Amino acid sequence: MMKKKMISMVLILTMATGLMTGCGSNEAGETGQKETGTADTTENKTVTMASNPFVGLAPFYVAMDKGFFEDCGLDFSMVDFDDSSASCSALLAGKVDLAYTTLDAAIIAESQYDEDMLDVTAIVDESAGADGILVKKDINSIADLKGKKVGVSINQTSHYLLMQALETAGLTDADVDLVNMTSSDAGVSFISGDLDAAVTWEPYLSNAVEQGVGKLIFSSKDAPGSIVDVLAVGTDNKDAAWLAQVNEAYEKGLDYLNDDRTHEEAVEIVAKHLEVSADEADSMISTIKLYSPEDSSAELKDEGLVYQQSGRFPVSILIKELLRSQWNRHNYWQKNNSRIRLLLTDIVV
Repeated sequence: MMKKKMISMVLILTMATGLMTGCGSNEAGETGQKETGTADTTENKTVTMASNPFVGLAPFYVAMDKGFFEDCGLDFSMVDFDDSSASCSALLAGKVDLAYTTLDAAIIAESQYDEDMLDVTAIVDESAGADGILVKKDINSIADLKGKKVGVSINQTSHYLLMQALETAGLTDADVDLVNMTSSDAGVSFISGDLDAAVTWEPYLSNAVEQGVGKLIFSSKDAPGSIVDVLAVGTDNKDAAWLAQVNEAYEKGLDYLNDDRTHEEAVEIVAKHLEVSADEADSMISTIKLYSPEDSSAELKDEGLVYQQSGRFPVSILIKELLRSQWNRHNYWQKNNSRIRLLLTDIVV
């Protein structure tokens, strides 16, 4: 049987719960307590994760503030980057140990090399309305975007989301005036009145609507499975013991968020990190699906389910469509011909 290589990115879930060290199993609301009698002189492992502020990081925010990473033997911190591509670049450069990134950005980063460089170790969340397209009030349909200035991060999931929206009106990205910028910058620029439309995420979606400067015309809720956030590591760390500790702390944060007894406190923590009100944070959390380690393992166990069109995530469509449209016009195909041909060959469709 021919083994599917899946663009050289082996999907391995290394965070098995049986490997956890340093974490006690406590009920929600309790922090881990060390056994008495023997002083623990073990120094915590330092782990740095690349990220960018987003509601999908909610369990991480909670785990950090509640001390769950310390309970699990980690000195854990997050460093913000402009977008997922920058996070992957930082990971490949050895500047961070772990990256919270979109699945497509991990695939694209991997495609730049002739050997395995990244491993996706877990699915963290799936956008279900947390990403979307903002438009000015006088734009009433997707068709009205023709010829309009649209801020979007080209070759990223936001670009794919835009293409999906345009397709519903019989348009392509060639029919609009694309302005390449990060999703965060697109949100800021739209609210400032510099764009006709922007593909961005929370909290910019809610902020624009609440300020009365625009409206949401299309979102990831209309395109299930299009935007998936994952954890990626360098291949040399795919079996690292600290991954299990990260996973355990994350799960404790997720449980704390989902528990009715501690949900309100958890939401306040998320609100603080995102610099929004608690009500806004709670609303944002409802626009994503947060994956438990068990959910993630189920999606990853077939070594490539997330890449298959027949699976839940249409990432293969994303890659093919981007390569054959906008990327081609930006000479991406010409510069990466051999790797991209391999990528398209290996993706199961």
